[in-house]
Amino acid sequence: MTQQEIFSNAKFVKASEDCLSPCFRSTFEGKKGEKTVITVCGLGFFKLFINGQNPTEDVFAPVTSFYHDYDRLYCKTQFGEELSSRIYAVQYDITDYVKDGVNSVCAVVGHAWYFKEYYGDCVLCYKIECGGREFFSGSDVKWLDSPLILNKDKKLEDTFYQFKRGETHDYTKHNYDGAWILPDFNDAGWKNVVETELPETEYYIQDCPTDRIIRSIEPKLIKKTDEYSVFDCGENTTGWYIFKCGKYGEKVTVEVGELLDENNDLEFEHTWDQLSQYICDGSDREYHPLFTWQGFRYVKITNNAQLIRCDVIHTPAKKLSSFKCENEVLNWFYEAYMRTQICSFHAGIPSDCPHIERLGYTGDGQLTSETAMINYEMKKFYLKWMEDISDCQDKKSGNVQYCAPFWKCGGGPGGWGCAIVEVPYQYYKVYGDGEPLKKYFPQILKYFEYMDDHSEDGIVVRGQPGQWFLGEWCVPHAPDVKREPDVPDSFVNTYFYVRSIDRILETAEKLGFGDHVEKLARTRKNVADALVRNFFDEKTGDFCNNDNCANVFAIDLGLGDERTFDNLVKYVSSSPINTGIFGTDLVAKILFERGLGEIETEILSRTECPSFGFMMKNGATTIWEEWQNTRSMFHPMFGSTVKYLQFYLLGIRQSKDSCGFEKITVDPKPNKLSGDVEGHLEFDFGKVSVKTDMKNKTATVEVPSGANVFAFEDGKEYRLNEGKNIIRI
Repeated sequence: MTQQEIFSNAKFVKASEDCLSPCFRSTFEGKKGEKTVITVCGLGFFKLFINGQNPTEDVFAPVTSFYHDYDRLYCKTQFGEELSSRIYAVQYDITDYVKDGVNSVCAVVGHAWYFKEYYGDCVLCYKIECGGREFFSGSDVKWLDSPLILNKDKKLEDTFYQFKRGETHDYTKHNYDGAWILPDFNDAGWKNVVETELPETEYYIQDCPTDRIIRSIEPKLIKKTDEYSVFDCGENTTGWYIFKCGKYGEKVTVEVGELLDENNDLEFEHTWDQLSQYICDGSDREYHPLFTWQGFRYVKITNNAQLIRCDVIHTPAKKLSSFKCENEVLNWFYEAYMRTQICSFHAGIPSDCPHIERLGYTGDGQLTSETAMINYEMKKFYLKWMEDISDCQDKKSGNVQYCAPFWKCGGGPGGWGCAIVEVPYQYYKVYGDGEPLKKYFPQILKYFEYMDDHSEDGIVVRGQPGQWFLGEWCVPHAPDVKREPDVPDSFVNTYFYVRSIDRILETAEKLGFGDHVEKLARTRKNVADALVRNFFDEKTGDFCNNDNCANVFAIDLGLGDERTFDNLVKYVSSSPINTGIFGTDLVAKILFERGLGEIETEILSRTECPSFGFMMKNGATTIWEEWQNTRSMFHPMFGSTVKYLQFYLLGIRQSKDSCGFEKITVDPKPNKLSGDVEGHLEFDFGKVSVKTDMKNKTATVEVPSGANVFAFEDGKEYRLNEGKNIIRI
């Protein structure tokens, strides 16, 4: 839709002078009890007040997108690429907040991802529908600075680092005691706004859930000096801290981080410069960041303030699973993944991490999409993110960016760009909805053309000139871990090209892609043959010397021979973990699929470095970006493997050729390393629960009404009844 179709005669307005974060206010004539709806957008994020009250629990609205074109757009200036763009507006029913007569509509706006240095100034636009009357933002709106100012003490150059690091507030700048958001406030000293036009873009009413305060944590004091105190939240999480400060003009400094040093102070390398400062006004207000969340476990605050609590903030999503066994590492792995994943959902983006980059990396996002969808209710969230992926594809070449919404970052055309295929495919498989895959099919074909155009002898060998061309990512590299030569990037990128074609061939009959099957099947054969021709060793049966378990990529495509699989099994059974984010997932998949779940359980249960157990032993509550914790402690990408615990140890998985879990197979395969397993997965039709009893070689399976759930006995499939069933394992 156009701006006019969304907002009618409303105008985007901005501050008339340079301002980091403006407060806007206006009034309208209302009638108590009369249906009143506001359609509003403040870029980047806004906080709304109607007659002094916030009419929503939303935090960080609207959701982030590639808002519109701008002059410094990297892919445009470097490669002449053309992307699509969109802006979301939100609608709120404000009937209960409106009174007879004059009503105030006020908002504070901060840049967030709408960076001043690229997109421009903070802007606000709203339309209020009250009965048959309409009120619009325009030149009558007034503005004044908010308490949010440039963090000069940190010597940061622009608001980019403010959003991703911290904020500085000065509550002594003007009378910011709440009176300005009331209808009878005298705004004679406020300034007139400027109406402004945004570059051409598409407009949508937001349907994706917005971040909210989910729960609160009472931090525990673990250190106090003359100057500051350090608190522990007990877990790595996302959100903000809440404190109070009693004296006017005092400066409070708050720093947060993921790790402590040997002195029980914040370990500098894991704070990521997440530091904020506040000049207090002596009121009883609660202080916290306005337009950013932070990722942290520990809070360091100067002693002139009282830390009250920490609010956990992320996208609200219903949890759809449980998992528990007799192996403490596997239990930790499940819980750590669940926390890491949900805390990475912010502002409509499944981010790589919630604190350092906060970007919608397409590699991380496609890898974890299936695991996330079966563990959390995320239908509308992923519908929105698929639009971001679509928007970030170059209309001319078919290149899919490494990040959605677009921001300059790194990745590869295979494991990252394949998100244009993989996320709609997983959406179809998990939810049974093939419309996104059909919608993006023309773009998928364009992506395949891009992969062809960047291939030589059937092998994908490059992406955009001068850009990253990653294959596998985050393989072990600690000094005490032997690092084999890395699997070639071209091999991994070509694997993803073949797998993406396989996704389309698999769904072609049901979704109507039949006219393309012959050509795609021919391309698939040619590219797969090229993989064998270029990377397979006839003497050993290995692909790429099995570096970083390269064989597993080939095995997943049905390539190689018996030696290829045997060599993989021998290596992973007797050697330290040597896989990155993609190989780790694939090794688990292949071993479980081929009945070697005990070997994979042993791999997942290891405690020496590198391993998930090593993370657990070192006190982690979330999953690290790298096996040795050399960087972030808050990345969900390695957690994609959790789904295999549920599919094979717990034994609840989708039957072959099913979608939307219309047919479920329950086939628990616990082993001596996992012990007995219990848990559930929840679907639209209800919960399927399993609890094993290895001693008696049975499992109790709870089946909801209307579910098609099957088990096996003596190799024969049979349907389970509604309610409690006892099956043999």
